[in-house]
Amino acid sequence: MNNFLYSFIAVLAYIANTVSAATFKVLCAPNDYGGTGVTVYVDGTPYQMTSANNDILYETTVDGTPSQYYYEVTGVPAQNELTLFGNPRTWDPKSTSTLYEVFGRRHTVGDDILQTIPRLYPPLPGYDKYSVLFQEGEIPVINVHMSQMDYNQLITLYSNDDVKFNIEFDYYTPYDKFHYTNVTLSLSGQGSKNQEKKPYKFDLSENKEDEANTEIFNRKEFKLRSLRYDESGIKNKLSGDIAESLGLPISQSAPCRLYINNKSYGLYEIADMYKKKFIRRFFDPEKNSDETIYGSLYKGVSGEYPAFFYRDHGASNIQDLYESVVEPTAGYDPHQDVLNMIEWLENLSPTASKAEIEKQFDVDMFLKYAIIEYLICQWDGYIYSGNNFLTYIEPNNGKYHFFSYDFDLTFGKWCKAQTGKFEDFVAHPNDEKHQKYGPELKRDPLLYTKIIQNPEIKPIFEDMIKDIVGNLFNIDALGPRIDYFHQFLKDDLAWDILSYNIIETQSFAGVDKQELPTMDIVEAQFTESGNIENLRDWIVFKSKNVAESYGINELKANPKHGNVGEKLMTAGSDGSSSNLTSSSDDINKKKIVAYICSLISLFLVLFVR
Repeated sequence: MNNFLYSFIAVLAYIANTVSAATFKVLCAPNDYGGTGVTVYVDGTPYQMTSANNDILYETTVDGTPSQYYYEVTGVPAQNELTLFGNPRTWDPKSTSTLYEVFGRRHTVGDDILQTIPRLYPPLPGYDKYSVLFQEGEIPVINVHMSQMDYNQLITLYSNDDVKFNIEFDYYTPYDKFHYTNVTLSLSGQGSKNQEKKPYKFDLSENKEDEANTEIFNRKEFKLRSLRYDESGIKNKLSGDIAESLGLPISQSAPCRLYINNKSYGLYEIADMYKKKFIRRFFDPEKNSDETIYGSLYKGVSGEYPAFFYRDHGASNIQDLYESVVEPTAGYDPHQDVLNMIEWLENLSPTASKAEIEKQFDVDMFLKYAIIEYLICQWDGYIYSGNNFLTYIEPNNGKYHFFSYDFDLTFGKWCKAQTGKFEDFVAHPNDEKHQKYGPELKRDPLLYTKIIQNPEIKPIFEDMIKDIVGNLFNIDALGPRIDYFHQFLKDDLAWDILSYNIIETQSFAGVDKQELPTMDIVEAQFTESGNIENLRDWIVFKSKNVAESYGINELKANPKHGNVGEKLMTAGSDGSSSNLTSSSDDINKKKIVAYICSLISLFLVLFVR
């Protein structure tokens, strides 16, 4: 009996010790700070952490239930979170493990500070197919692993070569770690790829025998936008929120950290792709048996001539002005549809009825995107420059759908058409660079002259401007969301500035190098200082100027149909949802302990009998 009791007490002691053990997990590249590792201070006692794979994940387990803790870069006492934050982290007594935390980042999850913007129009069904790859209130971390030979090639690129690399990468959410192999990494973007901080595209493996390796939260590919021209890190994201509020098709995006071979490469924006899955999500194309019947998707790209949908465009090729992104399933000439659209527009009567126009053209979608371009001053968009837009044409010269994209150079940055009505934005007389149609005199974009200037549509368009500015595009409606991003991203934006000392990729030859960000420049985006080239100041200025121009009496937040920016509850491709409250390791450990306790209880019952 005594031997049994001793054994039983020993088992209970072991279980108690297991339950009270605390596991710490933090992501850090200590070499970037001049350190040798990571130390966690638990209630004042230092514990050296280890990296099992010699990468950015450091872990350790400590007996007992902690109260407070913080991380420090080993060998660099100044790089400790107690100094950075002013306060230690607080242990969650309900947990046995931290989430996947990031050194120097206060908010592992932003759910408790998350803010939204008003939803002005009814949501589209396509929003139900959003992916938690772009979850609100989270900043995932990607660590790319590539061979030294490939890495050397990447960091010695001095021109826009079409390079592709076979890589592996780790993907960390606050709750889980995923590993992907046989991934193709390539450069992405247009002008931004010329800078030292490159945009990238990730294509996952197509190996059907390894399904888990072919998708990440129901996406087979994604982009990392470099944010090189956006010191706030949120202009494209906020523009997407506005588009969703207006009930428009829009690709998802979210902030994301990038490391390459355990080196800091900065804060990026992980973004969904405008490809076939996007078409299926928002345009519901027909199917023939199991085959989806796609029309044509084009990307508008200005060159010597803006892509304004005119038939005459000098020596510029139609293929260059309207780049084919998705070709029609029927297999005909991929530019036949856009040529049909150009012919229809040029032949369209300036006084055609709205009903007649809507049979062929999605008027509502175009008007709303034109208003977004006007309000954020997207001078690199369609209305201003014939650039950065997409057009989806349904099969066999079906309906035409226009939507804008790429909103980095916006919210006042380099904007020369700052004041006045929409027609003043179209004219932009202060911008000499954009006063030509090729070598000819400036032309207005054809969709402006044929659609917006239509006598039946123009009053509708102006009422729409009043509605959007009065209820959405103003600081009362957008300010809380901006303040949330400022608080949530502040540590990552500071780390992004540090990363420019680490990044080894090069600016391409002959490029005008973008000024490096500083914390003063970053902070100015989120405060009101009177400089309308900054994000918050622009919204305050532009909304008041438009209100004065169009006679809008009140600027307010009006969530007619709920809010945009709430936590996504959609399950990913693996059936999991990233709105968990405990890490998977934590949950598994609790299950194991509960199972052992059940076995012991059963054993005691049997023994007493």
